[in-house]
Amino acid sequence: MSYIYFFYLSLSKLIYMDSTIVKKEDLASYHFVNHEVLSDPVQIMERKYLLEESLMLGNDYKQKVRLICQTTDGIIEVAATIWAVTDTHVELKSGMDIPIKGILAVIK
Repeated sequence: MSYIYFFYLSLSKLIYMDSTIVKKEDLASYHFVNHEVLSDPVQIMERKYLLEESLMLGNDYKQKVRLICQTTDGIIEVAATIWAVTDTHVELKSGMDIPIKGILAVIK
């Protein structure tokens, strides 16, 4: 596994995260948290907007995005193509579903 350190700037709020890079094929071995990982309602709306935008990029251009997610084992990062977004989950090209509540950041 690789580790990555990065800064994410969201609406003038700087967040530092230490995440493990995971292949989308290995996502099935991780358990995502069931609670909301973002506390700011504006960030929650921004995340939903970025997921919808990433859906269009994935369907129209097959472009991957990076998702930073909270699991029971810690923070992971996965690069994947988003094929569907529901009210509660994101479906990736690989067929894996990720709960939206567990997504910390969407990076295009």
